[in-house]
Amino acid sequence: MVFTVKAYAKINLALNVYDKKADGYHNVDMVSIPLVLHDILELEPLPKGYDTFITSDDEDIPTDESNLSYKAYLAIKNKVELKHRFLINIHKRIPMSAGLGGGSADAAAVLNAINKIAKLKLSDQELISLANNIGGDVAFCLFNKPARCQGIGGDLTFFRLKKKYFVLLIKPSKGIQTKQAYQDFDDLAVLPPKSNIERLIKALEEDNEQIIQEEMKNDLQTVSINIVPEIKDILDQLKKDGFPLSMMSGSGSTVFCISKNQALLHKESMVFAKKGYKTIITQTL
Repeated sequence: MVFTVKAYAKINLALNVYDKKADGYHNVDMVSIPLVLHDILELEPLPKGYDTFITSDDEDIPTDESNLSYKAYLAIKNKVELKHRFLINIHKRIPMSAGLGGGSADAAAVLNAINKIAKLKLSDQELISLANNIGGDVAFCLFNKPARCQGIGGDLTFFRLKKKYFVLLIKPSKGIQTKQAYQDFDDLAVLPPKSNIERLIKALEEDNEQIIQEEMKNDLQTVSINIVPEIKDILDQLKKDGFPLSMMSGSGSTVFCISKNQALLHKESMVFAKKGYKTIITQTL
């Protein structure tokens, strides 16, 4: 029997970066929102004698032990001495190296799926502990709820959006490795202004778009623009065209804008599609 699960993308409406820890991770304070856009993972239990392996319909995805989904399998296997082995097939829809949490979402989906398939009954906190050893966004992706994410990303405080938004994603051809963005941030002489996270969350809960706009800030945006200058071009165009709720997500290179008007976003997506950018229209989950 094949088990099918969805792995949902995310955007960050705020990303404050703080000190670097001894393990290489940075302390962060983020506001992360799950999207309807998702990968689909198929987990097929294998007979005795086989080992777990990864396949994908995207040839750019590594299918060796560096894949976060494989790391998720190993994390849960080592914790409970799991006997199950799986073929994990990833149908990729979330762009890679995009700041949308695709690899993290896949890993979280694997943790949740194996916990259910093997009837392990691991608690949320046990899953979060495993997730934090895999990557900073993995814990958030376990739950697919809007959340404030602190620490390395696994200290979660959930909240509710008063209104759902349609989301336009615009992806330059060049991606950005998260590690590079953080390394460049560490070299900055002048740090960018931080988002007031409490104020932003209150605005999202009350649907105050003026304050949302004021508090949408991403500490990594400046360094990522230095790596992929097109990010600034996209942001400038969006602001010029009347989309103030626009920002780069995560470490980039995807730029997003949110709006309650789906028709306007469709029209705007054509502007960027004609310039050769990959565009996706989705919505908050």
